Amino acid sequence: MNISATINRRDALLTLGAFGAATALPGLATAAPSPNEGAAFDAAVADAPWLAPFKGLDDHDPSRTDLLCESLTVTGRWPAELRGRFYRNGPALFERSGQRYHHWFDGDGMVQQFTFSGRGVSHVGRLVRTPKLAAEREAGRFLYPTFGTGIQSEAPMQGPDSINVANTNAIEHAGRVLAMWEGGSAYALDPKDLSTLGPVTWKEGFEQVPFSAHPKLDAAGHLWNIGSFGDKIVVWHIDATGKLAGVQVGESPYPNGMAHDVAITAQYIVLPLPPVKMNYGAIAKGATPEQAFDFQRQEPLRILVMNKDDIRERRVFEMPAQMVFHVANAHERRDGSIALGFVGAADHEFLIHGAVALVAGHVLGTPGATLQSAVLDMKTGRASVEALPGVVEFPRVDPRRIGAATRHVASATSWKDHSARHGALFHGVQLRDLQTGKVDRHDYGERMVVEEHIVVPKPRGSGELDAWLVGTTFDAKRKVTFVNVLEARHVSDGPIAQAALPYWLPLGFHGNFSAA
Repeated sequence: MNISATINRRDALLTLGAFGAATALPGLATAAPSPNEGAAFDAAVADAPWLAPFKGLDDHDPSRTDLLCESLTVTGRWPAELRGRFYRNGPALFERSGQRYHHWFDGDGMVQQFTFSGRGVSHVGRLVRTPKLAAEREAGRFLYPTFGTGIQSEAPMQGPDSINVANTNAIEHAGRVLAMWEGGSAYALDPKDLSTLGPVTWKEGFEQVPFSAHPKLDAAGHLWNIGSFGDKIVVWHIDATGKLAGVQVGESPYPNGMAHDVAITAQYIVLPLPPVKMNYGAIAKGATPEQAFDFQRQEPLRILVMNKDDIRERRVFEMPAQMVFHVANAHERRDGSIALGFVGAADHEFLIHGAVALVAGHVLGTPGATLQSAVLDMKTGRASVEALPGVVEFPRVDPRRIGAATRHVASATSWKDHSARHGALFHGVQLRDLQTGKVDRHDYGERMVVEEHIVVPKPRGSGELDAWLVGTTFDAKRKVTFVNVLEARHVSDGPIAQAALPYWLPLGFHGNFSAA
């Protein structure tokens, strides 16, 4: 029986209200923004030009909040078969009236759409028109608490979407673009011009229930996603037409923890739950991120495996404590066990310090996360995990093989001395062969900041290497953003083609490709 059938509208909204009340408390940073923080950032970034995109957009200048370039400058040979729309999303607005947010995750979201056609490459970028953005534009100042900045709310809170920044991922599905954030509704955009259509309510009684930022698209065109609030885990199933096929709500084995990314297999939802607790008492007192997010080293990294048909059928696996943001993929092996790839770090240093330093214009720390290969034995409940060499983040696989066996994982990476200058940013991209251990990688160079690169299958190919890697980079010397295309078989050769914008874009998080 679908467990959601036992939850009526009143209970769902009461539960959501408790979540909304928690997130509506004062922000997490040490103090509220001050009027001179914009100037302080400008001075700091003069010595760290690769951090310039963290300045963000100027909301007083319409030419820098809705971006349009009908023809990017293309160098190299753009593949004739590479046709479609490449989306990215990320925090883009950090400053109002000289006041700045204190954490990278706080900025209002901006979706980028690069269109690859026979006429070349074009770009549209638009801020997601959330109610939060509209209210703060009208007021000319910050009004709402955010993930990491101490702002006393000046407006009534109506649940999580009151502070929804829609800034983490974007995917085109069933005729609309979904801009997604960790703790509230997905926002629908029109793929024709990225105009905001509004928040998506998948089912009456589930308004504003979190639809997290990392849905997985299966071979049938169905989206699977999770959401978490308090002691609850939600599993969403959206069919290929964009309609709700099912929603289930169950108990979390780690209440008030962080559930960011999820993997799927043919039968299962596979959800990492790192040992990071939200300290709501500290948050209520205006705590710093370090005080508000408690990395409980004595607790394990939990992997919650749930049956897609009934999430009450579940197993919880335990591994040594790690911080996990992103998964690569998962699949069921012949013996019934589950292979899971994810990126893990020793602690939550980036969450509480690294992402704070970046928007202040400072370098703090170097990347420290590695690709992990785990095996979950569904018969015995035992788990094993191996850390693969190399510093990586933003793992991506062939989208045709999500939930099935994959041999290759693409990721952003750092390995040279100049990564220390960039801090927790990356200078290269790589493709790892999980069978042989071979790594094929390209160094974009010291002046470049490398963002997530995704795997785009070639139209007439079937193998994992019959693909391109497509991703963005920021050139700190020229102050422009590039879209890069690399051959998956020859990553070390570097881009076979690049398209240059006449401007830079804020550094973002995640995106996807929709073939024309």
